[in-house]
Amino acid sequence: MDLKSKIILVTGGGSGIGLELTRQLATLGNTVIICGRDACKLAEAARVTGAQAIAGDVTSADDQDRILSGIQEQHGRLDLLINNAGIFLPYDFATDPDALHKIESEIAINATAPLTLTRRALPLLNMSVQPGVLFIGSGGAFVALPGTPVYSGTKALIHHCAQTLRHQLKPHGITVFEALPPVVDTDMTSVLKSDNFKKMKPADLVRNILEGLRRDRTEMLVGQSRQIKLLSRIAPAFLFQQFAKTEFH
Repeated sequence: MDLKSKIILVTGGGSGIGLELTRQLATLGNTVIICGRDACKLAEAARVTGAQAIAGDVTSADDQDRILSGIQEQHGRLDLLINNAGIFLPYDFATDPDALHKIESEIAINATAPLTLTRRALPLLNMSVQPGVLFIGSGGAFVALPGTPVYSGTKALIHHCAQTLRHQLKPHGITVFEALPPVVDTDMTSVLKSDNFKKMKPADLVRNILEGLRRDRTEMLVGQSRQIKLLSRIAPAFLFQQFAKTEFH
């Protein structure tokens, strides 16, 4: 995929991986639109990167339609949709008083929203000569993380859906990519502490992702995610126990 002069939508573009994706893609001369729920954070991200900001909640059907309508009116097409927005919620399933809300929120943001937004974006993507969809997944798709009852399950769902959509959308000329990073050093993962992994820098991750897009690598295993996938096949119990040692603070 050529990464110049593209119209790109990055969900969750106000911080973390999304902000770094926005920064590097804008530097290449692309028009980047970012969306997110925190209008102040989004505005600051737009200021420092030159991106266009549309405040909105990707779990809301109305907001999805509004975001896409704005892109339609201003640009008439969408070349690349990057489903990056996500949350990571460690908690005790049995004792956390807010568990029910956390279950619903994590599934809605991490799993449901990327799929419904992709479906709604198809008409705009079909206006592009080289359309693509990128799901920001996780190496957690290959191992259940004991401290997070729902997170790894949402990433496993996205991993399987990305494979299915890659097959189904290929006849429509839409390429479906998935990046599966290891633990990345962002505010979201600041609660994680373990001797079993070293957090990857967002800038390094994004450089790997953009190189993968250029080379049309539809499934990108980045950093320690390669080892996680391998161990999930040959030693799943050992892998689970290693992640069970992760501390949250």
